[in-house]
Amino acid sequence: MATPEDHALTSLAIKRRGKFVDLPHIQEKVSRDSGRKFSEAETKGFLDSLIKRGLIEERAGEYAITDAGRKYFESRWRQIAGELNQDYLKVYRAKQYYPHVVDALLEFCRDRWVSVFRLFTGRAWLQRKLGPKYITIKSAKDVEKWLDVHGIDFIPYIHRVNSDRPDWLVIDFDAGEKVPMEKTKQVVQEAHEVLYGYGIEPAIKFSGSRGYQIWVQFKPHKLSSDYRPKQLKTERRERNYFSFYADIVRFIESRVAEKLPGLTTAETAKKEARADRILFDASIIKPMGDVRAPYSMHFKTGLISMPLELKELKKFEPGQADPELVAERYEKRGNEFKLEPVDGSEFFEEVVKWCMR
Repeated sequence: MATPEDHALTSLAIKRRGKFVDLPHIQEKVSRDSGRKFSEAETKGFLDSLIKRGLIEERAGEYAITDAGRKYFESRWRQIAGELNQDYLKVYRAKQYYPHVVDALLEFCRDRWVSVFRLFTGRAWLQRKLGPKYITIKSAKDVEKWLDVHGIDFIPYIHRVNSDRPDWLVIDFDAGEKVPMEKTKQVVQEAHEVLYGYGIEPAIKFSGSRGYQIWVQFKPHKLSSDYRPKQLKTERRERNYFSFYADIVRFIESRVAEKLPGLTTAETAKKEARADRILFDASIIKPMGDVRAPYSMHFKTGLISMPLELKELKKFEPGQADPELVAERYEKRGNEFKLEPVDGSEFFEEVVKWCMR
């Protein structure tokens, strides 16, 4: 079972190196995570025990974990994982995981604004700005700084700063709660086949929760003079690149629906209204629209939004997206989420014709 010492080490292990905190801080965190109130004397007692073991150090009445303490906690947490503060454990695991994949993560965060989910006990929020400025992430040091303030999930915008068009076509498959995982995989495969039929091979990744995404990067192109946005009941739409890419998502959904009728939708209705459907979510394709980066950790599940090959999709299980497993895979294979710009001219013609119907 997890001991008060374990809970104290958890709260200290997620802090940056050299960060000291006072006794009342540790007392509060251990009392909360242990489920019972510890007195100041009791707290000092188990902290003194940890000092004697060389796992923490004390300086002027404040405490920090030592390198030996970090090594011990790394060997210990798996034995008691289910009894620890789960949000703190995600933060801890994120700090161990990201150094392995940071180069790949930065490929999708540089030169654009990035939102960051910050996670604390029982609460999380999406931070878009630092003061008056939108967040940018340019280096591994930037990632480290966010991890130190519990920022564990990185959500870049789909367009570069001040750009009038998305860099990526992103098809987000959002499965309703009644849809089995196997059905979602089937839909992803059919969407892949639609694109492949036009000579486009998209990249696939797990969302980190229950869904999947397909990404494509097109070569530079102009907007067809014949393009008119698909008319929707719920919104008035302008003719621009964002509308066109959103219509691409709707076009692909219509093609998949021909093969799998009654299973998919492109209508962003309330979740309960599409509990038995898989949404092709075009709503993220807009100015200031954002999407979880490949190799980012999902703040709710602690799983990684990891790349997948099409041949892996059928047998994939979410447990394979555990941070340690993804880090090991990355060490062997490197960045697997490669977006080679493709020519979409023939494909675009079909989308434009479909929009005219």
